[in-house]
Amino acid sequence: MTDLIAPPAAVVGGSIVSFASDLPASHREDVYMSTAFAQRVTRDAINDGLSGDWFDYYCRQLRFVGWDVPTPQTLSPGPAAPMGSKAIQRIRESIGDRFSIPISRALTKLERNSLALETFESTILKGDIAYFQMIPCVKNGAHKVDMAVYHRKFSILRNISRFLFSKNESLEQKSTEQITTITFNTLHYAEFREKVKKSVVSQSLKYLSALDI
Repeated sequence: MTDLIAPPAAVVGGSIVSFASDLPASHREDVYMSTAFAQRVTRDAINDGLSGDWFDYYCRQLRFVGWDVPTPQTLSPGPAAPMGSKAIQRIRESIGDRFSIPISRALTKLERNSLALETFESTILKGDIAYFQMIPCVKNGAHKVDMAVYHRKFSILRNISRFLFSKNESLEQKSTEQITTITFNTLHYAEFREKVKKSVVSQSLKYLSALDI
């Protein structure tokens, strides 16, 4: 497996992942493969009744493949706003523009990409409960990636398309927002790389849809 799977931004199942322009393709692929793997294992566990806390289980899977994931911070309720723009605002307020700018570019492209949007929405909407992540990444030296993981869980009154960009906040209820920041060491991840990539390519790659940035 020599071909890298490393667009500058992509929908990966229920996550929107974006990168600052100076991150090498190998680092981008590591992040894509890790989050695709963690999502798949978490979806299976939730469907099998092994866990009731989606984000906690997801973070534990990232730790299992070498990510150092601090305990997420639960954000206080804020003013109503479309989910996409609110996520950008939360990331900007919590950790700054260097993270919010890459994810803002990705969301702009996602709004115009019906295939990627369908991949994203079909993955996260299960009945009246939904979960999604936004993961902007920036470079921190030769072998490290600083990243934010913004997570939102919510109930929705009915399935709708393009909910990230909807201004109809009455469709959403019981929303929880969490955020954590990670320094991802690609050297430490090396022992997991091939195992994770083989698992994802064989089972989960259909969940990745590139965004042309």
